[in-house]
Amino acid sequence: MKRLLIAILAAWCFTGTVAAQQPGVRSTEVVRIADTDYYLHTVEAGETVYSLTRLYGIPEEQFYKDNPAVRERGLQAGETVRMACTQLPEVKMSRRKQQRTFITHVVQAGETTYAIAKRYSLAIGTLIQDNPGLDPAHLKAGQELLIRKSEMDKTSPQQIMSQMDDFASTLSEVSDEYTYHLVELGETFYSISRKYNVPVAAIEEANHATDVLKAGTLLRIPTVRPAEPQVAGPAIRQPEAVPVPVETQDDVFRPHKYSDVTTLSVLLPLTQNGTVRPGFMEFWQGALIAAAELRDAGYPMVLNLFDTQHSLTETEKIVENDAFRNSDLIIGPVYEEMLPPVMAYSRRTGTPVVSPLADFEHNYGKTLYRMSPAAANRYDKMEQLLDSATNIVFITTSVTDTELEREMKQAVGNRPYQRLVYRKGTPSEQIDAMVQGKGSNNVFVVLAGDEAGVDLVLAALSSVQNNRLARSIRTGSIRVVGDPKWLRYRNLDRNLFFKLNVSFVTSYHADRGNEAVREFDRRYIASFGRIPTLYSYRGYDAVMLFGKAAADGTAAWNTIQRACPTPLETPYDFVPVSLSGDRINRSWALVTYNHDYTITVH
Repeated sequence: MKRLLIAILAAWCFTGTVAAQQPGVRSTEVVRIADTDYYLHTVEAGETVYSLTRLYGIPEEQFYKDNPAVRERGLQAGETVRMACTQLPEVKMSRRKQQRTFITHVVQAGETTYAIAKRYSLAIGTLIQDNPGLDPAHLKAGQELLIRKSEMDKTSPQQIMSQMDDFASTLSEVSDEYTYHLVELGETFYSISRKYNVPVAAIEEANHATDVLKAGTLLRIPTVRPAEPQVAGPAIRQPEAVPVPVETQDDVFRPHKYSDVTTLSVLLPLTQNGTVRPGFMEFWQGALIAAAELRDAGYPMVLNLFDTQHSLTETEKIVENDAFRNSDLIIGPVYEEMLPPVMAYSRRTGTPVVSPLADFEHNYGKTLYRMSPAAANRYDKMEQLLDSATNIVFITTSVTDTELEREMKQAVGNRPYQRLVYRKGTPSEQIDAMVQGKGSNNVFVVLAGDEAGVDLVLAALSSVQNNRLARSIRTGSIRVVGDPKWLRYRNLDRNLFFKLNVSFVTSYHADRGNEAVREFDRRYIASFGRIPTLYSYRGYDAVMLFGKAAADGTAAWNTIQRACPTPLETPYDFVPVSLSGDRINRSWALVTYNHDYTITVH
């Protein structure tokens, strides 16, 4: 059995050494399963249920309840059993020693154990060892974790992911209630539910999860679930007013209209546990402004908002709602897990569906338009950064943006490149030695995975550039390639973006120097008293672009699927995945910060 050091809770746990488990000796390995703490005890030859329950001070009935298989087949040497932990031992240490030994990390909303370990390059076993009672599958915002200074920067992201996988395997072996699944990049609740044949709602409930999955998240997959009651009722019939869509040789579906007033249904996960989610509210506000403009232009239009709450059950109820079934156009839902019931209705009625924000794993048919571009087309834009580059340098820090690294390696292809791990204290001469002279194009791909790392590398590159200018060294052009998430970092010096010609490829970008964007900003601020976000622009674009097509009729849809005008954000160019496939946007934007303090978008 793959094993991982899970928790060292004895008084000597801070020495970093662990004695092997001996017969008649309590285990020091503790896990949390279904909100209960257990010692994991590996059964040695000669041990019995009686001796184990005496050793851990628990009743035999409690032991059999926690280990039902033992009651059926008996205790076997070498197997791992669960022993209820009624009280975690306390580890005492002076505050001064703790401050010398550790730094304190405050868990942020949405952070995972994997992300925290990766941030500090810290082994999972060390993190759990130093934080007795930690549940790696369920961290809480505001929770404080001790990070051992001496063990930082010693474990690679690949090793951490492997350790998390071992940990998941260990939990799965001793848990009767759940299988533990380590989320990989690109997985969704929907794809995981299909893998384990467990409903999405059951997985969400078991994990108190309603948001987008992140790689490295540890999920509890229920192994047994009660059968859902079947409610008898009349079969859902297609409304008589809905014409049967007519398919033509050019594979254009036939949208319909119920009346002269165009009705749009917008499906958003607007609330979570009763709290409004700001990004989706901003999307809705942008949509309202677009609808108002269309009405002013002579297009009678009604918007109906449905809150999916990121719940498949709630989405299924919405599809049966009479107001929804009068839709000329459906915008949403946001997440793929919620899409199947909506697309089943769409295919049956011919009602077009617009996915405004997410990229999907599967093809759902020709009535679906996906505004987020396909990942494969992003590489085409990235290659534009490298076509004339003769000197490519990858720079990372102790925390690596592995997704950007993977994408850039694919874009680089067979071109040669250099690589440097840059940390605080690394001599800037190491970067200087990688810069080529006049006539060369130097492209520095910054793969730092957190704000501190990006700030460190950009400052170092700026320093190298300044030193070369001061010494009159002829230097080729310098361009930095980064990630659009840098725009969310509040403490980065934006002047460095222009100085270093920072470029990134994104599907979300609005040029605030554009008059149409400025006019939208004025209307948005006047209406809602706040500055719009990228969500606001996307909501506007979705309604303005597709709402107008729904009002204009079939001819407009024939045009929109081939080439779209440029709305507030990036251009849209919809092409079918296949003859009977989704229409997917293939346009990404290449954003570049120039020395003259202008921003260009290609």
